[in-house]
Amino acid sequence: NFCQFEGATIIMKKQLEQLSAYQPGLSPRALKEAYGIEEELYKLASNENLYGPSPKAKEAITNHLDELYYYPETGSPLLREAISQHLGVDASRILFGAGLDEVILMISRAVLTPGDKIVTSEATFGQYYHNAIVESAHVVQVPLKNGGFDLEGILNEVDDDTSLVWLCNPNNPTGTYFNHDELKGFLERVPSHVPVLIDEAYFEFVTADDYPDTLKLQETFDNAFLLRTFSKAYGLAGLRGGYVVATNEAIEKWNIIRPPFNVTRLSEYAAVAALEDQDYLKEITAKNAKERAKFYQIPQSKHFLPSQTNFVFVQTNKSKELYEALLKVGCITRPFPTGVRITVGFPEQNNKMIDVLQHFEF
Repeated sequence: NFCQFEGATIIMKKQLEQLSAYQPGLSPRALKEAYGIEEELYKLASNENLYGPSPKAKEAITNHLDELYYYPETGSPLLREAISQHLGVDASRILFGAGLDEVILMISRAVLTPGDKIVTSEATFGQYYHNAIVESAHVVQVPLKNGGFDLEGILNEVDDDTSLVWLCNPNNPTGTYFNHDELKGFLERVPSHVPVLIDEAYFEFVTADDYPDTLKLQETFDNAFLLRTFSKAYGLAGLRGGYVVATNEAIEKWNIIRPPFNVTRLSEYAAVAALEDQDYLKEITAKNAKERAKFYQIPQSKHFLPSQTNFVFVQTNKSKELYEALLKVGCITRPFPTGVRITVGFPEQNNKMIDVLQHFEF
C-alpha cells in the first residue's frame, strides 16, 4: 500500500499516485502574458465575494494587529460563542477549521479507514473525493440528475460499508439545490448510523423559499451534520474560516484531529465582526441576487443551470472557446469539461459577460 520513489528514502501512501495537488487558475498577470491582453482583468473564477468583507471586519483586523505574536486561543472560543448565539445551537456542537477544506479533511481523517466507502455526487466539490482517497476509502460518485444531486441515486448506493455521505447544497460548481422536503425524505430513509454531511458554503446567497432548514432537521436527525463558511458571502476567503455543526459526541472526536491553533487570531476577530454586521451581509446578497437574475433574462439562459449561489454554470461543449471569449473582455472564469462557471461580479463586468453570452454560438 506504499510507494517508494527511485533515489529517495521517503515512503508515501500509494494512493497519492491517484491524486494531484490543487491547481489554481493562472493569475491575471500570467493570463495577460499568455493571451496578449492589455486591459484590466477581473478574477471571476473562484466564487469570491468581490464586494469584500464588512468594514467592521476590516476594523477588527486593524484593532488587533498588535496581537500577532500571540498564538490563537485554541478552539476559537469567541467565534464559537458568536456562532452559538447566531444559530441558536450549543457551543459544544461547533468545530472550526481553516476553511471548509480543513473541516472536510478533519472529518475524513477521523472517520475513514481503508476500505470504507463514501457516497456523493459527480461534479461536486472535489475535496470530498480527495480526502477519501488519501484515507484509502472507496468513493462512489452518483451522476447528476437534471444538473443537480440525485438524492434517490445516492440513497441507492448507501450500504453497510458506507461511512460518510457528502451533500453539497447548493452545489458547486452547478449552483443547483435540493429543497427541504427532499432532504427530509432522504434523511428519513438513510440508515441512522451513516453521517450525512450537508455542505452549505453558499447558504447566504440562497433566495429560494423552500431551501432546507437544516438546523431544524438536526433536531430530528442526529446523523445530519451542517457545514458553513466565512469564505463566500462574508468575504473572508483570504483568512480561512469554516465550521461544522454536529453532535457533541462527533465534535469531541473530531476535535482530537484539529490542529491546536488552526484558526488564526485575526481570522477569529474578523469573522466575529462580520457575523455581527448582518445588515452588510443582506446588502451584499441582495446585490448578488439582482445581478444573478440578469443572466437569466436572455434567451441563451436555456443553456444555464438554475443557480442559488453567486455563480452561474453555463452548459456547453465549447467550454474552452467560451472561456477565451470571456477572457477577451477582461473576465477570468472557470472552464469545466461540460461548461463554464461564471462568478457573479459587479454590474459592469456582468454586462460584458452577458453581451458575450448573447453572441456566443452554443
